[in-house]
Amino acid sequence: MKILSTILIAILFSSIGIGQDAFFSNYQYSNALTNPTQMAISNDINLTLVHRSQWTNIVKPFTTSQFEGSFPILQTNTNKKIAVIGFSFVNDRMGAGGYLQTNQLAFNFAYNLSLGSSNLAIGSKLGYFNSSTDISGLTTGSQFTGGTYTPSADNGETKINPVIQGLEISPSITWYQNDSLGRSLHYFGITAFNVNEPSSGFVSTDMGKPMRMAITGGTNVVFGTLGLSPNALFMTQGNQSQVVIGADLKYFVTNTTNNYTAIAFGVYSRLKDAGIITLKYLSDAFDGGITYDINASSITDGLNQNTGSFEVFLNYRIKPKSKIKQFNNIVEVYDKNTKKLITASASYPSKTTGSKVMIFENKSSHTTELNQKEEYDITITKDGYEDQEIHVIQNTGVEVVTKVFMAPSVTLFDLEIEVFDKETNKPITAKITYIDPITMIQTELGEGDKVSKELESGMKHIISANAEGYDNSILEIRYDKFGTLSKSIYLSKIKPELVATSLKLIVLDEATKKPIKSTIMLVNVTNESKHINSLIALEGFAPEAQPLEVGNKFEILVTKEGYFNQTLKVEAIKVENIERVVLLSSIEVGKSIIVDDLLFKTGKKQLDTRSYRILDQLVDFLNQNPTIKIELQGHTDSDGSKYANQDLSEGRAKSAITYMENKGIASGRLVAKGFGEDKPIATNDSAEGKAKNRRVELKIVGK
Repeated sequence: MKILSTILIAILFSSIGIGQDAFFSNYQYSNALTNPTQMAISNDINLTLVHRSQWTNIVKPFTTSQFEGSFPILQTNTNKKIAVIGFSFVNDRMGAGGYLQTNQLAFNFAYNLSLGSSNLAIGSKLGYFNSSTDISGLTTGSQFTGGTYTPSADNGETKINPVIQGLEISPSITWYQNDSLGRSLHYFGITAFNVNEPSSGFVSTDMGKPMRMAITGGTNVVFGTLGLSPNALFMTQGNQSQVVIGADLKYFVTNTTNNYTAIAFGVYSRLKDAGIITLKYLSDAFDGGITYDINASSITDGLNQNTGSFEVFLNYRIKPKSKIKQFNNIVEVYDKNTKKLITASASYPSKTTGSKVMIFENKSSHTTELNQKEEYDITITKDGYEDQEIHVIQNTGVEVVTKVFMAPSVTLFDLEIEVFDKETNKPITAKITYIDPITMIQTELGEGDKVSKELESGMKHIISANAEGYDNSILEIRYDKFGTLSKSIYLSKIKPELVATSLKLIVLDEATKKPIKSTIMLVNVTNESKHINSLIALEGFAPEAQPLEVGNKFEILVTKEGYFNQTLKVEAIKVENIERVVLLSSIEVGKSIIVDDLLFKTGKKQLDTRSYRILDQLVDFLNQNPTIKIELQGHTDSDGSKYANQDLSEGRAKSAITYMENKGIASGRLVAKGFGEDKPIATNDSAEGKAKNRRVELKIVGK
């Protein structure tokens, strides 16, 4: 009891002149005491409870409790964060009897400024504090008479004010940067607490609480399933200063676009005072944990016992309610002829904001909450029916019901082919051949300057035009409607002065190294007017030689059922004999290949139009091998955040899958996966290495 009284008296009377603020080791969960504007980092509603029991092994430990809340203010129609308001309540008790007790109620405010990829929060804390002391519970020298302790005797402390109160003003500023998912990456903040220096003396009202400066900072780094979060705090008040530095090591149980859960173990040091260890559970919904301080200051020697401290905390997060007003949009789909409800698929992309497309599959009635004042072009699709598009915009919020009548698609259309000389624009006689896109079997349609053929709607068709003295041309056609489709083919004359390189191709089985028959198509990628598409071999052996015009670049596509496609790039620089060996790898479950020249818009998930030709080749490959199932894997380099790279790789793989599905490939044969930056095949320290890591791979997952 004597030791405790001595400690309490020392603390009490050190606070007579200046009142010291409460403090938590888990200061990241105590914004009101560390940095009020730091609450702006989160986009959620946060409710936080922290409790600290200090020097737990003494008879009457000191306790501090805090309850804190923060609420984002969102802009109507955009949900953009304008500001954050919050409150906090702190109770600080010294001793079981509450010899010295302080209560603080505060209002916190932070205005959010966007700085492009980062943000700046400016605000303040306005607090009211009430401190009281019970001197009657203390033991002083006045109560010892003749060597005997008399509890009822006057303790002699008659000049102490039992209650002090006042207002505190604490301006604050925080810079922070979040990732694309709204999770914290970096932060740095400065707060000046008690700038008005309110009176806090128990003896003299002239003594004010000194200003306390607090500087906080931290970052978050993720390595696969592991994360590291270094944090630091520096505070100074009066002639006292404090430095806390350390880090949390996180293990992510789940870490996806939608949610994450992690276990964290932290080690911190409050320099020259205590070592801090903490165990935390972290998630999108709530955080919780326990902390123990191992005291290393001189007070440990004075008490001759372990004077550690315990803390527990719980932080609960709630997603704020959207400010965007919505309305119910109902689409009912009917057969145009029978007037009966039919199942169909619908996509709802926002034309106004370009927001994510919502897709509903195989339903006869689609009910969707759409945002007011946004424009939507809703597309309704069903196999065997013509696509329907509906334009929707609603300003009043009234429910919209639209009935869509879909007409069955006609299975056949008439194709008319006209052939012209490219230089004279005059009709010429040519042999028109139909090449089956799956089997590559050729069927002659006729010869002349105009040829007609009835073909199936919604399918890919390949037409070849050949005329004596002209370069042949191949035309790819897909027509989803009925009626007549007219196409013109322009052929260029073969120039006798052609200076050519001789190309010899050898096609081998990669495993056996034996020659195999294959289909070989040559494409001039330099001059579209020459050799637009040339068929070198159709399920046969490669010819002994093939002329290539000097000064042109070519792509050679080699295909065979049961094998991966191979594309060669050849540049005819001079007259020479070029020999290329093509190794075709057999299709086996588990095998992977890199899909070259699959391009996307810079930093986006959308396909570049230059990728359509490559994806059409993949579609042909899948049609040639109708039983296989593939997995498209997206990969990125290490530039940017890990979360953003993961999201980008997934989105790019899905974009390619969607294109192939729209070309008639069953969705059950296609899987999209993204690996972000986790599986590099080259170093990320050079531009060349990064280019290799930005790739799409095709993997066989079923036959």
